[in-house]
Amino acid sequence: MSLNWREIALILEELPLVGSSLQRTTQHDFHSLSWHFYHPEAGRWTLYTEVGTPFSRLHELRKPITANQMGKTAKLQRFIQFCRANLEGAQVESVYQQPFDRVVRLRMNNHGTILNLYLRFYSGPGANILVTDEHDILLDLLYRRPGREEQSGQPFTLPEPKAEEGKVFLVRERTGDSFNEQIEEAYGEQSNTLTREELVGRVERKMERELKSLNTTLNSLIRTSANTQDFIHFKKFGDLLSANQHLLKGTLDEITLEDWETGEPLTIPLDDKILSRENIHLYYEKYQKAKKTHENAMGEVEKTKALIVQRESHYLALLDPNRDQLQAIRSLTKELEESSGSEPQKNQSPGLTIQSGSFTLLVGRNAKENDELLRHYVKGNDYWMHTRDVPGGYVFIKYIRGKSVPLEVLLDAANLALIFSKAKNQGRADLYYTQVKHLRRAKGGKTGLVLPTQEKNLTVTLDEGRLSRLLLGHEHA
Repeated sequence: MSLNWREIALILEELPLVGSSLQRTTQHDFHSLSWHFYHPEAGRWTLYTEVGTPFSRLHELRKPITANQMGKTAKLQRFIQFCRANLEGAQVESVYQQPFDRVVRLRMNNHGTILNLYLRFYSGPGANILVTDEHDILLDLLYRRPGREEQSGQPFTLPEPKAEEGKVFLVRERTGDSFNEQIEEAYGEQSNTLTREELVGRVERKMERELKSLNTTLNSLIRTSANTQDFIHFKKFGDLLSANQHLLKGTLDEITLEDWETGEPLTIPLDDKILSRENIHLYYEKYQKAKKTHENAMGEVEKTKALIVQRESHYLALLDPNRDQLQAIRSLTKELEESSGSEPQKNQSPGLTIQSGSFTLLVGRNAKENDELLRHYVKGNDYWMHTRDVPGGYVFIKYIRGKSVPLEVLLDAANLALIFSKAKNQGRADLYYTQVKHLRRAKGGKTGLVLPTQEKNLTVTLDEGRLSRLLLGHEHA
């Protein structure tokens, strides 16, 4: 269980916080950080803090946490970078604990700049570590929670001090002179066990989402394959019309011919908006398109089945309860880090970066991202795609030397362009695409606006299964 407010008060009494200077900060995982201080009399010492778990607590850390015990996580690098830039070098001027509560404030002076470090040692959603300026305007925080109006730039107000009432909080039986050492010993192993249980739960939920998405994709591909498996009929219609061209006069909405395979009459629908003979070419085009779609769908069905088996095997090994605990924690944490995508890495492009086979797709979701991608992340041979006559994001297909862009990659890009456009609610759109070197900026136009030349046209209908596969792991509107 978490420390109660009385136990936190005892811990604070033993810590040489006032007069200590923060030298370094370390983030261990999603919930825990170490604060490395120097005190003129006590020397170097480390404060360990953990929030948001059933073992939320603070205490002096006498047994260092090594890299082998708990790896650093990239998920919350934003906050640790803020602490390193703004809190390191600051001296603790005062310590305040909210009466009858598990909220602690450290008032810190960084060469004349006053900052307040608030630590809420709750085990539920109220847990957080927050930094404000001297006027209590939030500068940054460990967990961003807009629903609680806790985000950068918002004012932060401590609730009114409450009187102790209801449940009586007792201090656990003392086993030694140092309450800090007692708490460190009591919680260390329990915390690791619970951390693993929590990580297992999160990875299991991730597995369920991923496998559900892959099965949705598989079902969509199977439907596409079934809907196009009779493509040979289009060729048969084209052949029959070609053999009976003398009967195709003017415009007709249908024609009945003898089926040479059965000897029975066969009625063929025709497009009466064009000359009857032009339907021959139309049916051959339908045949080629349906045949290719069917073959691609069948190929993707097998690939998706293999991927499902591979991912199931991956998760089975990852969640093996017999694995070494510390090794399991590292692996589970790494799995979650790799899929979080919450923080942009150095040199990562704006928008979304998505793989389509061996091709990389860069997706701009608004005018600013479109412009940034155009200016800094694409080259002349890359392909650009956009919805025709409808505002929306740009999708770029990165060029691979010696490879033409397959239809499946174009369809992936087209579905992404559709979903990030004003046409997404219609479920269908006309698009055009060309190489970046054939784009020119419109004089005086809006940010990112370009005019294409040598473009090709493409019409796409929204494919939910395809999108589910592409956007797995990405939040999207």
